[in-house]
Amino acid sequence: MNLDHAKIFVEVVRAGTFTAAAHRLRIPKSTVSARVKALEERLGAQLLKRTTRNVVLTFEGEAYFHAVAAAVDMLSNAEAAIVGDRGVLSGVIRFTAPLDFPVELLNSAICDFCRDHPHIRFDIRLTNDPVDMVAHNIDLALRGGEPAGRDMVVRKVGRIDFGLFASPAYLDGRIRPRSIGDLSGHDMLHFDPGPSRGATARLAVPGGGEARIISDSYAQLAALATEGMGIACLPSPIAARGLETGLLERIEAGWEPPSANLYLVYPTRRDMSARVKAFAAHLTALLARSN
Repeated sequence: MNLDHAKIFVEVVRAGTFTAAAHRLRIPKSTVSARVKALEERLGAQLLKRTTRNVVLTFEGEAYFHAVAAAVDMLSNAEAAIVGDRGVLSGVIRFTAPLDFPVELLNSAICDFCRDHPHIRFDIRLTNDPVDMVAHNIDLALRGGEPAGRDMVVRKVGRIDFGLFASPAYLDGRIRPRSIGDLSGHDMLHFDPGPSRGATARLAVPGGGEARIISDSYAQLAALATEGMGIACLPSPIAARGLETGLLERIEAGWEPPSANLYLVYPTRRDMSARVKAFAAHLTALLARSN
């Protein structure tokens, strides 16, 4: 068994394309294609169907992927552990966080960690949708609201508070809400993450009436509120920039939206490498200071 060929095949499956896999592995795309082809020739079976946009596993490819992916991960973690034991952290940290998580805070955590550990690289996926961490080889996930799913370790690391916000331009000439009942006459901007996250992720404003605009992005709702489109219930970190610049005002309507806990998640079936443990501790400390 050629472990190098198997590793490249697993990376192609997880990346979705030969180009993306080559970028992650930092090798030419032609090398990736040649190694996968050599693997298929040695096994005597087509593992991937190539399309113009992505790759699709064949029946044989799916069976082979599930058979070797865990072994490839164990080998990578074993190599990383040896490096970590020498006091030098290196390798890739595959990390996912909510699409609307405050980018300044996240970038600060990543930049500081990279400065302290120059041999570390990051592969980051920002999405509000659930991610199969095992299938996509994700080392660590930051999630708002307690994540569902088996075979996961979940640790609470912080909290995000919410509030009602609108622009001074929107409030000018309107009756400023002083109670929840006053919201019924206003244009409301509602967050709805869609069916993939479930009804528990929706944040309903009591008495808010029908929404004028619904979006699955808090960042978009904040921008719309800044443009005077209505009142939005937003995470305080996302509204912070608008408050600082005077483009948003906080509305005290006698109702405190429920806060959302932040969790770090990682697969139980995978031993955390030294680099992932170090970044998890670094991120946890940063989030604790920001609360």
